[in-house]
Amino acid sequence: MYESDNFEFAIIYGRRRVGKTALIKEFCKNKKSIYFLSREATSEINLKNFSKDMYSTLAQDLIHISSFNDWESAFDYIYKISKKERIILVIDEYPYLAYGFKPISSILQAHIDEQFKQSKLFLILCGSSMSFMENQVLGYKSPLYGRRTAQFKVLPFNFFESKQFLKNFELEDQAILYGITGGIPEYLNQINNVSVKSNITNLFLTPSGNFYEEPLNLIKQELREPSTYNGIIEAIAEGSTRLNEIAIKGGKLEGNKCAKYLRSLIDLGIIRKEIPVTETTSKKSIYRLDDQMIKCSVFGIGSFFLI
Repeated sequence: MYESDNFEFAIIYGRRRVGKTALIKEFCKNKKSIYFLSREATSEINLKNFSKDMYSTLAQDLIHISSFNDWESAFDYIYKISKKERIILVIDEYPYLAYGFKPISSILQAHIDEQFKQSKLFLILCGSSMSFMENQVLGYKSPLYGRRTAQFKVLPFNFFESKQFLKNFELEDQAILYGITGGIPEYLNQINNVSVKSNITNLFLTPSGNFYEEPLNLIKQELREPSTYNGIIEAIAEGSTRLNEIAIKGGKLEGNKCAKYLRSLIDLGIIRKEIPVTETTSKKSIYRLDDQMIKCSVFGIGSFFLI
């Protein structure tokens, strides 16, 4: 895509810690690129930081003295430069920017249609909020619908890929460590060259451990009603696998409302929906936990000490 020298628009998304930013930064090495990380802040603060990041690449002499008045002016400036040369523009954690400034997608749409398509800009939008990226960026009702030239959903590593992080362990230990990390690169990176038991104790069971509150933090960061979602997760973990059972045990929710919560958890890869192979409808569907770290959290990670 980069070598096409035409306008390209890639959407990259996936759950937190899966390696999206690392992938993008590796791609941007030795290329003229603007990398902007959106904050949970006002549009004015994000625009100020965006201006600084852009000037650091395109006009370093202006970095301390100038900021764009609005997003339209900022994109106009990028268009002016990208008409002549290939530039990568990365907006990471795009949902934060969009939550703080709702017109941003419409503004981007207008610039893509009226300007960027005639430029050499390589635009990348990246986000960890799965539901937002799939519905508000890729979805049919999104202003950006139909504009992207590629989309990449970054998935966790499988067992054989994860083994590359765990070369100092025996095969059985590799399987256990893969089981508790779920193939998430950032989690695998934290595994130290000590015993499996020591890794579990230090990372999961010690209050200062990196993963001690990770499952809870994941829910809090991604979802707006963590207590409700935690109730649903616990209900599934305790054996309530059908919609009506989960709705009752997960907090006496209405069926339609519970189904909406379940869809959000499916989008995040925390649970999965299974339909019996003999059925053609989803009436007999069941729900199971799918995220390995969440499983460890609710079932009790002590089971891994059985070895």
